[in-house]
Order: sequence, then structure tokens, then C-alpha cells
Amino acid sequence: MFRDDIFYRPNDNLKVVDVKDFRGIENLKLTGEVYEVVDNIGNYHGTGILRVNIIETNIEYYDPRDHQANYYCIIKNGKAELYVKGVSDIKPNDSILVNISEEKSIVFNSKRNYNRQLSFIVYPRRFFDFIKRKGYQEI
Repeated sequence: MFRDDIFYRPNDNLKVVDVKDFRGIENLKLTGEVYEVVDNIGNYHGTGILRVNIIETNIEYYDPRDHQANYYCIIKNGKAELYVKGVSDIKPNDSILVNISEEKSIVFNSKRNYNRQLSFIVYPRRFFDFIKRKGYQEI
């Protein structure tokens, strides 16, 4: 858990999970193409949102927002939103591969010789409260 989370405790009964808690998607395998990058979100030090058109996945639907306060991604209607750090140099049309059980999350684009390992943690609740309040979530 992030240190300042102990001082922020909303009363909504949503479960706050640890940085390595991928419950519900622990076997997720997903490939897709980035269609939008949302970066410079508040004071979250490079943490942003990758919006992805899914090409192939073994999990068609994952949306824990009704019971969980923080999570790695949302998957719905052939799209995914991934909440990761270091998105500023990722571009639309880059490809993405996520394999939770192997702890892989890679963005690449052979045309521009780009290959990058993404952060692989679940970010703190305060980040999700902020993006919900500001309307950053799309799916």
C-alpha cells in the first residue's frame, strides 16, 4: 500500500488492493493497439491511461469498479483502459502485449523502433478517485 493511503479513507465500502493484487485478471493475456494516450494527469508522476482496441484476449470483460477502489485495467466491449506509468512516449497505433501471469506488459512499434516494458503495479486509490472525479475514464 502507498504510504499516504492510510490518511485517506472514504466511506464507500470499496476494497483497496495492494500494488501486486491482480485478482480477477491473474491469467489475463491481451494484445491490442493503442488508440489514445492520456498523460499529464494531475500530480501522478507520469501515471496515465492507455486506451486500447483489443485484438485478442482471454478475458472479454473485467470491470471491478463496483467493489474495488483501485485496479490495473478495465476491459469492456473490445476495448481496454490500462492504468500505467510512463505513457508520455507511447503513441496511437503502438502495439501492446499484456501477460499478467508472466508479469509482462510491453508496448512496441517496429516502424519507429520502439519497445518498452511498462510498469506492472496497481496504483493507489487516490489516483482512481482523482480520475473518476475529473472524468478521465472512458469505458
